[in-house]
Amino acid sequence: MRTQTTDKITALYCRLSVDDRADGESNSISNQKNILAKYALDHGFNNTQFFVDDGVSGTMFSRPGLDSLLAEVKAGNISTVIIKDQSRIGRDVLEVGLLKRTFDEYNVRYIAANDGLDSANGFDIMSIFRDVFNEFFVADTSKKIRAVTRAKALSGKHPSTQAPFGYMPSVEDKFVWTVDEPAAEIVREIFKMFISGTGIITIARLLHERGIKNPTCHKAERDGVPPRRKMKYPETYWAGITVSHIIDNLEYTGTAVMQKITTKSYKDHKQFTRPEDEWITHENAHEAIISKETFETAKRLRSGRRKPTVAGDLGILNGMMVCEDCGSKLHLKRQVKKGKDGVRLEYNYYECRNARLPCGLQTCDCHAIKREPLEQLVLEDIQSIVKYARQYESQFMQKVTSDSDKTRKQTLKKAESELDKSRLRITALDRIITATYEDKVEGRLSNERFEKMLATYESEQAGLQIKINELEIFLADANILNENTDRFLRLVKVYTDPTELTGELVREFIEKIIVGKAEHINGGHRRKTQRVRIIYNYIGEQTDTIMETNKKY
Repeated sequence: MRTQTTDKITALYCRLSVDDRADGESNSISNQKNILAKYALDHGFNNTQFFVDDGVSGTMFSRPGLDSLLAEVKAGNISTVIIKDQSRIGRDVLEVGLLKRTFDEYNVRYIAANDGLDSANGFDIMSIFRDVFNEFFVADTSKKIRAVTRAKALSGKHPSTQAPFGYMPSVEDKFVWTVDEPAAEIVREIFKMFISGTGIITIARLLHERGIKNPTCHKAERDGVPPRRKMKYPETYWAGITVSHIIDNLEYTGTAVMQKITTKSYKDHKQFTRPEDEWITHENAHEAIISKETFETAKRLRSGRRKPTVAGDLGILNGMMVCEDCGSKLHLKRQVKKGKDGVRLEYNYYECRNARLPCGLQTCDCHAIKREPLEQLVLEDIQSIVKYARQYESQFMQKVTSDSDKTRKQTLKKAESELDKSRLRITALDRIITATYEDKVEGRLSNERFEKMLATYESEQAGLQIKINELEIFLADANILNENTDRFLRLVKVYTDPTELTGELVREFIEKIIVGKAEHINGGHRRKTQRVRIIYNYIGEQTDTIMETNKKY
């Protein structure tokens, strides 16, 4: 039997994945070491050295132990590599083949002790089949795990005991989340600060200055265990990305979100976020920390966020206004002048972004509107609509739905009745077509007659299906309108008597403000009017007014 005749290293490679640990002692690192050490001793291999990867999947080929082994191979320091079986080196046919080629290139003998594989004996075709089976095993396991994970997600049960900051696993069932009140209060405060106009980085800085422990350190202290990962920064350090993840997390509304993060395949372990329409969600899965309205307001604000200016103040309405002509955002601009008495005067106004480009590059006429009168108009309009909705709720509902409540209920009832009738008729036509076909088979109906009747029935079914689709869309829209109106009324009950225009108030109530071009009054230059349309969240446009400004920009 051929033995090692050089002083080069005999590499004894061991690998154990997390899943392999379920197999017990047979695949343990200690057992692999014993098998390899005995094999080396029995076959005369000396100068042995272990290379170990513990808790690493066989589909990953960037491993500390394997990397060290390959470095020694390429340095010419290894003569033989011995493994327990072929699955230990990896479970990917292509990658394992490349490793074998590397061993051949550097004249390294490759042995799989339990499989009877020894490259010194020449090509072994069975080793190819074993590599294929090893990959099939992990592919099949991955498929089963994905199926089980999806089944759990569909059942509405949280797939992990790692609850987000603000929640903690229940004592009775670790897969059920309960509110961690001290952390939940911080979550509420983060949303409130963000909606009121405070930037994400500023929020992180304020939390740090107040000595609030970050989520990792808070959980460790709460559970009486060391932090899950080594901390590079103080326990009160908050990263901007941490605040962003909290603001973007739908689960704070009480909605369980599953199947959000995934990997491309068992070979590619890089995680990515699925499209939102592929998520599996379950409402009221746990207690909500913030309302859905608050979350949606923060989401809208996130999508239109703009970095603060050097001066710091963005303006309360920044990011909410759009130009009536080009659709671009209006942003705050300052103009400083000296008055006749030498007093420094500062004028604040919002101006269309496309009108602020250098001369010759503008794509829109100057759409600018003075800040103070616009903000006053918005405050008064919110006050007016809140007061009306609170005092005259039924009339407000009627105004929003643009129909009397009685007539609207009748229309919805009629649509639901027509939908039921159409579905029943399609089912009846299926039975008629089946009976007609049986008559044809039995000879009671000619082929020509059957084809004509079939065409008639199928044409009727196609028309009914179109009608069903239209009715379903109509009823869905009606339900959304009802739900949105209810949401707005709940918002009204929170802000019963707004007296000051704040960023939080604006973003809770308003989706956007459309500003038109200034029109001079009677050909004058100092007096002009502008059209302002206020589009509210949930209920759409409620205000379309012409406001007068008296400042030339």
